[in-house]
Amino acid sequence: MAQVRTKPRNEAARETTTLRRGQLTLDFVRDEAAFHALQPYWDALVEQMATRSPFMRWDWVSLWWEECRQDARLALALLRDAEGVPHAIAPLMLAHEADPARRPLLTLTFLAGFGEAHGERLDFIVPAGQEAELTPQLCRAFKLLKPECDNVRLNHLPEESPNTPYIIAALKKDFSGAGVLNRQVCRFVNLPATWDEYETRHSSKWRYGLRRYRRMFTSDHAGTATLAGERVDRSEAMKELRVLHAMQWPSGISSFTTETAWRFHQRLAERWLPQQRTLMPMLEMDGKFIAVLYGFIERDQFFQYQSGWEQSLAKMSPGKLVIRWAIDCCIQRGLQVYDLLPSDYEYKRQWADDARWLLDVEAFNPTSWRSAAFKTLRTLRRWLPRRKVMNSSGRCENEHENALRPSAE
Repeated sequence: MAQVRTKPRNEAARETTTLRRGQLTLDFVRDEAAFHALQPYWDALVEQMATRSPFMRWDWVSLWWEECRQDARLALALLRDAEGVPHAIAPLMLAHEADPARRPLLTLTFLAGFGEAHGERLDFIVPAGQEAELTPQLCRAFKLLKPECDNVRLNHLPEESPNTPYIIAALKKDFSGAGVLNRQVCRFVNLPATWDEYETRHSSKWRYGLRRYRRMFTSDHAGTATLAGERVDRSEAMKELRVLHAMQWPSGISSFTTETAWRFHQRLAERWLPQQRTLMPMLEMDGKFIAVLYGFIERDQFFQYQSGWEQSLAKMSPGKLVIRWAIDCCIQRGLQVYDLLPSDYEYKRQWADDARWLLDVEAFNPTSWRSAAFKTLRTLRRWLPRRKVMNSSGRCENEHENALRPSAE
């Protein structure tokens, strides 16, 4: 296996690049050859995680690197045995955020943690039950990479992850201002054995409304429900999704449909639809598709990522109907969780019955003048009066959060 060790800026750091803990060695991957050499081991380790997600899979991170990395640099840390086999991975990179205020900072972050098609549940890849032993060793990477970065920003870290306390503790030890910057709710459904059982969790008014929409769809318009790969192939299903999703953004561009993000998702769907890792429920009526939902299956969980529906049919609420069909499909497959991903829109509250949290963790290099300048300017901005600013680009950065416009559901 190709092994490329980190190249710190100073000699003192170089002396501590390789740290031995028993039979494991902390090593770094800094080039693409060494990164791709991890492929045979990557998903096998993800399978063993306590908080595994589709966003940690090799297909996601490798495609993201190919399509979305821009000026990012690899900085993965891993624990190898004497034969070079990785036992745990900290999937890290050095990159600049798109936010103009943060753009000058060179940030140590999760691989696929920034930019278009970024991951939504990111973490260190450590086998469940071994976090107390292995995660602190991986966290030594923060200190070793500190001379190369201005700050650390780890977005979408699951609060319930066994790795989280060790990561935060390490950042507090080696950086300044370490802590949780944002805490985002992820609402989800604990899936029952049948749709009828799920319906009973809701009010009679909610049940009546959804049944009325469904009668309009099936009886008045002979509507039918299907899945991508059944009556419509992958390419056509993705095309319908893009068209219907664009209807939600008549005056702007969703980051889901930019050229870069769209290439990523087309390539991902090409791999995952045949493997049934991607699920695309679709609704067809009067000879055309009126709603498509796009999400991912991992273990016994489904993650609703994106959707689109026909705006002119808002009175029939195709957005609600396609979620109903998606939940029913997940129940039929024996899945246990339907995750609506971050944000707290009203429609998510209506569908979900439980919640978990994602953390954005931040820390600053106390020796970086750019880091000091950023913190000073941020403090000043917080003291100044605020005003509302319209984004002239019209671009939505949190694409899946707004895919189903709650006001039109």
